[in-house]
Amino acid sequence: MDSILKKGLFLVTLTGSIAAFPAVAEASDPAEDYMMPRVGIEEVLSDCYLSEKEIQVENYLVPSEKGEYLDMAFANVQSFLYIRSEPTTDSEWVGKLYPDNAANILGPVGEWTKVQSGSVSGYVYSDYIIIGNNAEQKAREMVQNSESAAPEEAFVYAESKEEEAARLQAEAEEAARKLQEEAQAKAATGQAIVDYACQFIGNPYVWGGTSLTNGADCSGFVQSVFAQFGISLPRTTWDMEQVGTPVSYEQAIAGDLILYDGHVGIYMGNGQIVNAINSARGIGILPATYTNIITIRRLI
Repeated sequence: MDSILKKGLFLVTLTGSIAAFPAVAEASDPAEDYMMPRVGIEEVLSDCYLSEKEIQVENYLVPSEKGEYLDMAFANVQSFLYIRSEPTTDSEWVGKLYPDNAANILGPVGEWTKVQSGSVSGYVYSDYIIIGNNAEQKAREMVQNSESAAPEEAFVYAESKEEEAARLQAEAEEAARKLQEEAQAKAATGQAIVDYACQFIGNPYVWGGTSLTNGADCSGFVQSVFAQFGISLPRTTWDMEQVGTPVSYEQAIAGDLILYDGHVGIYMGNGQIVNAINSARGIGILPATYTNIITIRRLI
């Protein structure tokens, strides 16, 4: 069927519709003077029929605009918001929305709202989400402030229960790995300190001295050894009791300070310390528990 015939059928249908609803004239309006006004789609169709134009109907439709993000919701919480399998607090939680996490609204908004966020679908308590025009505005601001060129990448979505478990496991493994690396680094540094200190075994003890070659007392010896590793220590054993981090004897590693009443040494491991003993014995090695331990301090 060609376009002229289509237009003719449309006009016949339209004319029938107009005839079915005749205009009613008021008593003061002469019936013979009454004429249906030529407006709207009737005028468009008439012009098109006479000029044989192609009709582009979409050009004459009134647009129905909807905000691009009006079907979105955002978590309005300080910590997190549970997504539950059913609209009740007794149901199982299947995911979590963290502050400002985004979701798409799947159902009507009541006391509970059904949403989809990432891989999680379920119900959230409506008091804790931003919706409607406020959500539209928030979404636009987030897109505008995002460094990503893709608008959808401006939003962060929920984490499912399974995703949370996997993340926590990965974080625990990463933390354990870092602790192991730190322990290994500390052990290496501590051993380097011990190795350096042991070079001076046999050198003299001198009261008030700080020279590793010409003589030092216990605190002067320790102070000078650690200075070679960029660690500044106070001059007296009493002040050294407050430095670093306290650890137990069972936790002690090479390079820790072991302090006694008026004395200090560097723990070597294997239950020994290297220290400036006294004027008779000079710099040497003693059992770490040769007398009562006041505190053990870790500086590395």
